[in-house]
Amino acid sequence: MIRFATKLAPSNESLERAWNAGFRNTEFWLNEASLVDVEPAIQAAMARGMKVVPHFPNRGDLSEAHLANTVHLYRRLDCKALVIHEPMAARFERKLRELHPEIRIAVENGRQRGEAFERWAAAHQWLTLDIEHVWKFTLGDTNFDSLIAFVRKFLKAHASKVIHVHLPGYVLGSPEHRPSYFNAGLARAIWSLLEEHEFDGFVVSEAELEFQTDPHLRRDTVLFDRWRSEQNRSSNQAALSFRKTPT
Repeated sequence: MIRFATKLAPSNESLERAWNAGFRNTEFWLNEASLVDVEPAIQAAMARGMKVVPHFPNRGDLSEAHLANTVHLYRRLDCKALVIHEPMAARFERKLRELHPEIRIAVENGRQRGEAFERWAAAHQWLTLDIEHVWKFTLGDTNFDSLIAFVRKFLKAHASKVIHVHLPGYVLGSPEHRPSYFNAGLARAIWSLLEEHEFDGFVVSEAELEFQTDPHLRRDTVLFDRWRSEQNRSSNQAALSFRKTPT
């Protein structure tokens, strides 16, 4: 089942804001500073029962202590994935696996196009699929129907490897990293595609800091809750129709 999440810095204040807006899942954006001491973030998440997927730092010369704290946070919060960009995976994936052989390192697609995108999909055991990156960079701002057809084909081939999804509300020609509700049609279409493939992981509204406010967060959760209610009603109606069908 899809678990809708927001991406935020691992602070008590950010977690409280997300929780009050209705989020029960979050992606922790990590950097060198936040990995110096991960215990406050662990305690803040555990106190609320918030489920977490950490996003490994995008840059930096990380020390053994940074890596150990990443794994410590992953273990303590019973995380199911660790999001990482390809350049950082090339540098640190082996060391992370030495610390925790069962860690599920989900490598995110970047600006790859054509064969480079296919190589990314084939090269890694686990994947983070960023829909905004696909639309803007891999497909070069193609039309909406072409995007959906591409994602459908991709999931048919690789759904078993996709364990995490980024879903900002991208609109053609607009800035990146805005809340999912900025493009409700995109969000609904991707949620439905993932549901068809029985996706069981986080789908993250990956938004810039300026959008991590009470009104924006709440509009995201309202959109998802409405979609989920519609899906449940459709399932119930289908089940009722099946039971009434003469045999």
